[in-house]
Amino acid sequence: MSDRRLKVFHTVARLLSFTKAAEALHMTQPAVTFQVRQLEEYFNTRLFDRTHNRVNLTPAGEKVSDFAERIFDLYAEMENSVRDLTGEISGALTIGASTTIAEYMLPSLLGEFKTRYPDINLRLKVANSDGIVSMVEHNVIDLGVVESPVSNKNLIVEICHEDQLVVVAAPDHDLVSRGGKVRPSDIKSYPFVCREEGSGTREVITQYLADEGVKDSDMNYALELGSPEALKGAVEAGMGISILSRSTIDKELKLNTLAELQLDPPLSRPFSFVRQRQKFRVRVMEELLEFAQTYCAKKR
Repeated sequence: MSDRRLKVFHTVARLLSFTKAAEALHMTQPAVTFQVRQLEEYFNTRLFDRTHNRVNLTPAGEKVSDFAERIFDLYAEMENSVRDLTGEISGALTIGASTTIAEYMLPSLLGEFKTRYPDINLRLKVANSDGIVSMVEHNVIDLGVVESPVSNKNLIVEICHEDQLVVVAAPDHDLVSRGGKVRPSDIKSYPFVCREEGSGTREVITQYLADEGVKDSDMNYALELGSPEALKGAVEAGMGISILSRSTIDKELKLNTLAELQLDPPLSRPFSFVRQRQKFRVRVMEELLEFAQTYCAKKR
């Protein structure tokens, strides 16, 4: 039996979607369907029920899925054991990160990691925090890095960095001329530029304001945008104020195109690694996690 067929089946079984499996495996959907049909012919039985636009495992499919999980765990254990003996650190990892982290934190971290371990092949997927957690849940990516709390207790969450958030405004804005710290109650008086629903930054800010007595309905939302760069451009153009990670505005502060104001009480949020609770972690994952924790500790 071809390992390729089992891997394709295993991916469809995890995601319960031929389309999502094709995206995760970088294959066409017909190619995924062909591999599954080949496996069904091998066992001479259907492994999936495809009815009413839904995909479900048959009893035989459940059996194959359970064995496939054990087989791939054994593969991982075998690779770890051999590489521990040889000292080799190589392989591939697919990392997912929310937008702020992917744009401002990961490039230098992954660059240094790649310099130290040139034989490791790294792939990066970018989405908002909800999307990254979903990818981890469905094993589309090996490791996620997110900027909002994770509620799924089946995932391992490890904080790697504490990120400070600040109010940003155009240098000639009324808040800047007033000086001092900004109270949450001050923010609702001005047009506010924010991230889209599902963004970790949006979630953290909304919860912070609610805890301080500012309801979502009190806010004067001017724009919803999909990236920190877009938000900074809107604030520079005088379309409103915003709350952004302090690490994203270094260039604009030096150029005096944005001004920074501290929140009272202050607001911070953790950047966290998110991964599946697997029996065996491949050596390359161990090395990346250890490297990243050391890297983040140096940046504090």
